[in-house]
Amino acid sequence: MKHVEALAEAVVRLAHNLAALLLAVATGLVFFQVVTRFGLGHAAGWSEILARGLIIWSTLLVAAAGFRLGAMIPIDFIRGLLPARAQIWVIRLVTALTLVLLAVLIWQGWSMTLRVQAQRVAMMGTSMSWFYAAIPIGALMAVPGVLLRHLDQERGTP
Repeated sequence: MKHVEALAEAVVRLAHNLAALLLAVATGLVFFQVVTRFGLGHAAGWSEILARGLIIWSTLLVAAAGFRLGAMIPIDFIRGLLPARAQIWVIRLVTALTLVLLAVLIWQGWSMTLRVQAQRVAMMGTSMSWFYAAIPIGALMAVPGVLLRHLDQERGTP
């Protein structure tokens, strides 16, 4: 079990670090866009679109760390009203519903990614599916974060 948990932690860490890297690159691209637009008088259109795509990827990837750290909006108020025995069942229900939502995002996100393969991103000429792939991949990488957080809550670790 420890090896599985270590692998899950590695997936969350990878998603978190990759999201930070993509956000840094997107910031550089936005700066480049400003310089080319206002400094040179001719905007590089591709940089704005690429930055937008990288921010989408970053947002969906960082969900793994958000779930793992318990940074998503909790329902502590409702849970606090219940006796201790019922609280764990609320946690289990929330985890199950979160996993169902992520499964739908993986399934529908993959379907959308395949559906837009022939579409091209304006100013870049690449497939739109590269942007849409952030949905199923981000959701897939969030699953270990949800499960690890749930294990912590079952064990009573904050």
